[in-house]
Amino acid sequence: MFGWLASFGVHSRARSTAATTRWLALAPRSLFEGLGQLGGVLYLAPRLASCPGQTEPARGCLVESADLAPLLATRYVGLTCAITAEGPREWIDCVNGKGGTVARIYLLPDTDYLAWDGLFADALPIIEPERGTPDREWMRASRARILSFTRRRLAGFTVLGTCEVPVSSLGRGVARDIAVSESVGI
Repeated sequence: MFGWLASFGVHSRARSTAATTRWLALAPRSLFEGLGQLGGVLYLAPRLASCPGQTEPARGCLVESADLAPLLATRYVGLTCAITAEGPREWIDCVNGKGGTVARIYLLPDTDYLAWDGLFADALPIIEPERGTPDREWMRASRARILSFTRRRLAGFTVLGTCEVPVSSLGRGVARDIAVSESVGI
């Protein structure tokens, strides 16, 4: 209890422990396969006008909506875990070939934890790619959505889509807390 009182009134970023990140290189198709197994997540992506450009076309991949287009540029992912005063936070930073963060995906209490743990179990770790952290403007330009990714095959393509997903009141609360801490609308 005293730990909570000691951090009362302190900005939430100041109360978090150092985050640990594991970096992996992968193609969008591998990312799409993993995302389709997670269930409910919080997805942050900038509006298209502020999205960093794609370095090369994603072969064999399509998206069903424009808000998923940034994922086509993903070449690296950073799997991050941090402990905050509000509890543990885990997320994936999707980074393009130029080092720009194009999307962020947060685990929620409603996410399939086994799928999350096995998301990239077979991927080989890499040294952190040259990149900048997402700036506050990127975050402010983002929109947060609670969703579930879907994947399907269509004429040799892996197609990533989304669907609405029922989320528990705890999950909605965690999503709201994340959106507030990242200064984005949900």
